[in-house]
Amino acid sequence: MGNFGRKRNADIFTWLVLCLLAIILIFAFPIFILIELINCFFPDRLAKKRYRHVFRHICGMGLKSDELARRLGMTVEQIQATPQDYTTRKIPKRSGDQRELNIPNEQLKSLQRCILKGLLSKLKTHPAAMGFEEGYSIAHNAMLHTQQAVVIKMDIKDFFPSITAATIEFYFREIGWNKRAAFLLSELCTHAYQLPQGAPTSPKLSNLVNYMMDYQIEQAVKHYHGTYTRYADDITISFPKDYPKHVRGIMQKVRCITKFHGYELNHKKTHILRQHQQQRVTGLVVNDKVNLPREKRRWLRAVEHRLQTQGKASLTQEQLDGYKALQQMIASQTQPKA
Repeated sequence: MGNFGRKRNADIFTWLVLCLLAIILIFAFPIFILIELINCFFPDRLAKKRYRHVFRHICGMGLKSDELARRLGMTVEQIQATPQDYTTRKIPKRSGDQRELNIPNEQLKSLQRCILKGLLSKLKTHPAAMGFEEGYSIAHNAMLHTQQAVVIKMDIKDFFPSITAATIEFYFREIGWNKRAAFLLSELCTHAYQLPQGAPTSPKLSNLVNYMMDYQIEQAVKHYHGTYTRYADDITISFPKDYPKHVRGIMQKVRCITKFHGYELNHKKTHILRQHQQQRVTGLVVNDKVNLPREKRRWLRAVEHRLQTQGKASLTQEQLDGYKALQQMIASQTQPKA
């Protein structure tokens, strides 16, 4: 009888162990799959950070609103009481259309600057994101596409409005804030559930939330031995050799990737420029070296001549000096280092 009892207890123990292992496998397997998916989409350095944030998200953890208030030098009540009024202005685009800017009130703008300086400025964006980043300019962006057989230019339609409040909130959750703090940050950085073009935080956030998109496009372009950069809503891809099949293939992949991330391409602004054509990237010619377009340089020389001989022209001396400074900047940033 004693042996029977011991055997029965051993069977129960074995059964409990097997049940426990089954439960662990049931819960561990989805997490393992999640980790593998992260590995597929992100480089190793980034993936290590994402694991931590994903697990925080699953467990409902993260930095709280009190910590947010401490970093901003305010109380939670003061942050929540900040008025979120915007003034809408329209400025003309080069194309002749109107660009809508949403300008926050001074109190909100001041708080957004604190968020930018205290929370966002040190966060890394993808190296392909050239716009709005310290130390980069249109010349740096253009320089990467000089002397290429083919240059592809694509434009993201309604770039800032396409970045939703939900995307911003998810990003703040992703970098370690809890649900309440992320929602509060999203409210402070968005207007009408969109990223407002005109807020101090919007340019940096537009690059941060698009890290994955930039990474995926860059990997697709690298597969064809090309170069990819993005300057705000302007996507530029170039190849040292012109293979039409590669050009068509990468354009299709970019359409799919941008669509997956919630964007629509402006097909009217899609251009394929080959060496026999003038290749412009962010307004600069890149066929041989980075420079202002020839007609622009001729016009500036004519303006300077009129100012010197007649004392007046279509530009003021200050405006002309601004163009000269741009030319000097292009020359200094694109010349080879000794």
